[in-house]
Amino acid sequence: MNYLIYCLPALGWGLMPIISKKAGGSPVEQLLGTTVTAFGISIILSFLTGVEYTLTGTIAALISGSFWAGGQYLQFKALTTGSVSVVMPLSNGTQLVFTSLAAGILLREWQSMRQSLVTLLLLLVILAAIYLITMNQKKDTEQKTVSLQTMIMICTSSLCLMGYMITTSLFHVEGLQIFLPQAFAMFLSSCVIAKFDPGKQELSRISRNVLTGIFWTIANVSLFYIVTQLGVGFSYTISQLCIFVSIIGGILLLKEKKSKVEVMHTIIGMVMFFSAILGLSQFK
Repeated sequence: MNYLIYCLPALGWGLMPIISKKAGGSPVEQLLGTTVTAFGISIILSFLTGVEYTLTGTIAALISGSFWAGGQYLQFKALTTGSVSVVMPLSNGTQLVFTSLAAGILLREWQSMRQSLVTLLLLLVILAAIYLITMNQKKDTEQKTVSLQTMIMICTSSLCLMGYMITTSLFHVEGLQIFLPQAFAMFLSSCVIAKFDPGKQELSRISRNVLTGIFWTIANVSLFYIVTQLGVGFSYTISQLCIFVSIIGGILLLKEKKSKVEVMHTIIGMVMFFSAILGLSQFK
């Protein structure tokens, strides 16, 4: 049963960008659809479980949710400039590097010099894997390239999502008390972002992203559960296996094209990525 729960964050986050691409809408509409759903489910979950809230826990969860909203908005914007099978590996890879470094340095999850050095080496392997996965033969193809502006968006998004992930652990907050204030901050932040977005939001396009929110909630609840079992660094590492779901789903469901050479690069990169994940798992 535990192994199934460990797979849920990767499955939920891997399907999120694919579902949002299928649902359509602007980044703000995708964000609103996701956060409205997450907030509604969190209210129901809080009511059914009778969870008790502390001031520290509520503040930490509010900060975490605000980080998430900013990071996810930028990720949705980055996805408008490129394919899921290119943008998401870059996003997942940078999230994994930033969060692993934060867990090791800020949360002191690295217990020895040997663990620190091997972890850093494996993170370099992950970066090399991401480079292979996103390497393209045709650099002049707009759909396949990632501009400097998009890369800055992805890195900023990943820094925000790192903040979302480690904030509650920094405050030593865990359990169900995280989800309702976190989802409230996500929804409130998305409303603020929508207020300053020049585009017009339509309810029909927002409602099409309800399924995006459902899959995000499944991933989020299961992730914060396994954090209590495995720690932030390794839990988030497992969750980034969503890269496989995003790549395969992008190719099969969204019909994103890759040449034979690009497919070979992708396969080698995925093998390297998975090997690095297995290497990191040896420390838990």
